[in-house]
Amino acid sequence: MSRSQETFFKKQREKERAKRKKEKREKKEAKKQQSDNSGLEIDWSSAPENVTLTPEEEKLRASNKTGE
Repeated sequence: MSRSQETFFKKQREKERAKRKKEKREKKEAKKQQSDNSGLEIDWSSAPENVTLTPEEEKLRASNKTGE
């Protein structure tokens, strides 16, 4: 007697599921490794200054810095 088709398809589904799970795990590990290597680096020297202060606030801020 031969095995039923149901058993064959069950094994095929299980193989596909294991394959997708393995690919997902590898993809996750690759993404994690990539994020570890390339952290967020900000070049503060080229970052714009805060231009939302009014001239009065800037004077107050400057006077507080020199008064310390």
